[in-house]
Amino acid sequence: MSAAEQLNHFLHFYGRKIGAQLSLKQGVCALFDNHHQEVAIVELPQGSDSVLFHCRIETLQGDAAPQMLKTLLALNFEMNAMRGCWLALDAEESLRLCSQLAVATLDERLFTQSLEGFILQAQQVREFINEVVQAA
Repeated sequence: MSAAEQLNHFLHFYGRKIGAQLSLKQGVCALFDNHHQEVAIVELPQGSDSVLFHCRIETLQGDAAPQMLKTLLALNFEMNAMRGCWLALDAEESLRLCSQLAVATLDERLFTQSLEGFILQAQQVREFINEVVQAA
């Protein structure tokens, strides 16, 4: 079974759990909450055998305070806080939380736990960054 087939199987399993039909479309499956806020993007980059979870956390303004940027970069080294995730900037200058796992190491249970853990982590990081922004 290819990585895409495995990932589609895991997405179908997770979708049944949450009452939604999920599958990859051009290597991507986007998950949103009831308020249409992105909670996770599940992506299998072309030619890859690793699944990438990522989520928009915040849109950075061109004049973001240097102290805030330092704080964001420092978060990448906070192993206990980030739990294997990291922050990155995308092409639209959105701050994204990211995580990567080899598809071959996953089963239905581990995929579900990893995805739910990532979604929770994204909520917590979003809340923390909102606090940092408000305090600045």
